[in-house]
Amino acid sequence: MFGHCLLVGTGISMISTGCYALITDDKYDSRDRKNEYLTIFSIIIFISTIMLYFFNNSPQSLVSSSGSIDVGGSSPKMNNYTKPPF
Repeated sequence: MFGHCLLVGTGISMISTGCYALITDDKYDSRDRKNEYLTIFSIIIFISTIMLYFFNNSPQSLVSSSGSIDVGGSSPKMNNYTKPPF
């Protein structure tokens, strides 16, 4: 699961860094910008991988499907104590 998030995060950071390089390209600027691009790539890969890992909607869940969940639905069964007043 983390490997998939890392792979997608790498793709996101490569595309984002490429867009940044295209937007900020100046043919009259003779500076070497490899360190700047590497820094931006590293920040984006770190943030995107962490966000993908924590907010991943995979079928693996921390909540077990015990008898309190309906077979066809995603809401827990209602008993006398949780029924709405209407």
